[in-house]
Amino acid sequence: MPKRTKHERRMLEEVESKDLMMEETNPGVPAPKPYTPQQFPLFSVRNIIIVVVLLILALAWKMKGMLIAATVNGAPISRFELNDALTQRYGNPTLDGIINEKLIIGAVRQKGITVSQDEINKKVKEIEGRLNGSISLKDALAAQGMTEDSFRHQVEVQLSIDKLFDKDASVSSEEVNQYIASNSASFENATDPAQLKKDVTDILRQQKINDLFQTWFENIKKDAKIQKFI
Repeated sequence: MPKRTKHERRMLEEVESKDLMMEETNPGVPAPKPYTPQQFPLFSVRNIIIVVVLLILALAWKMKGMLIAATVNGAPISRFELNDALTQRYGNPTLDGIINEKLIIGAVRQKGITVSQDEINKKVKEIEGRLNGSISLKDALAAQGMTEDSFRHQVEVQLSIDKLFDKDASVSSEEVNQYIASNSASFENATDPAQLKKDVTDILRQQKINDLFQTWFENIKKDAKIQKFI
């Protein structure tokens, strides 16, 4: 038995003295035992179970929107049921789009091409400016069932493609003039020749990028290892 300190011996003597006094005052009645923490353990199995159950209930209530999509007369429609219906109807086209985007971004980055947030912001403002205030970009995206994040991701993909084929999609003045001459009826109301040539240059450049992209993408998709599980 370890040797008690002077303080511990004094405390023990006081307890024994009190017990003796109680026995003398109330003969036959045993003195109460001193309190020990083990008599009322805080981390008992029962208390732990109660705490865990309360935490689970609180978490389930907080995250009910992640588990239940809606209720009809009290009957729940689970997220799983909703996701299953959406997957059956739109799963394959949506999955193909995500796969294609990942293939494009991955292949472009392997060539050292990246798109900064500033470039994306600039393009988004440019597109927003084309709306001429007739409708906000947020409302225009909502009408197409798109979020701002998904739109910005599409902008990143398009800018990546533009950078990839920028040098191979140059347009000459002769090509611009020939296009204007061949489509003169479409430009009857054009009042700014310089702006007209710029717009036509952008059109021809985008056409060349699209043609180059289609050939390039078919090749990388053919070599890609893709597995679908839906």
